[in-house]
Amino acid sequence: MSTSDLSAFELCALHWDERDQAITASFEGPLHDAARRTWEAPPEHDWIRFHLRFAAVDDVEVRGWSHQLPIGVEQVPVGDRVSVTVTGEGTDVRFTSAPAARVSSRTSKAGAL
Repeated sequence: MSTSDLSAFELCALHWDERDQAITASFEGPLHDAARRTWEAPPEHDWIRFHLRFAAVDDVEVRGWSHQLPIGVEQVPVGDRVSVTVTGEGTDVRFTSAPAARVSSRTSKAGAL
């Protein structure tokens, strides 16, 4: 899974860490067969939750945050950085950063506790 292709997943949380000038985005969603191999998930797992960290964040603009699904996250390369937009009904967050890095992930069966 490329960190630029996030359309199949729902944004669960967006955490700003002003000390490190970083934003961590948490996503979750279903795993199809090809994604299961990418995430090295066992065959019985059909759900993924993962976290991406955007470091060296600049130019943060928050024009709205309602967290009404669906919320889209788009990354566009701009030189050695990315321009990130987080948009949805009542939500408009934008920033630039270093490219996203995956910091953790966990697969499971949907509905499993």
